[in-house]
Amino acid sequence: MSTFHGLKEGDQTEIEITQKSKDGRGLGRLNGLLVFVSGASPGEKVKVRIVKLGVRHAEAEVIGGQRMATASARA
Repeated sequence: MSTFHGLKEGDQTEIEITQKSKDGRGLGRLNGLLVFVSGASPGEKVKVRIVKLGVRHAEAEVIGGQRMATASARA
């Protein structure tokens, strides 16, 4: 199992979604790595599991029910 940017597949962490990708997935960054998160929207802070890890980006899934709106999303 490879490790990039201090992450490995299966890791769980929190990420703030800052924008939406062209295909509708949420986008955020962890340790400088671009992370695509299915089912997440900009302004959310979600707990995710890394499911696929590449050199330039990762793919993650939201872990059930772990969503919080950030302060900027409520303002």
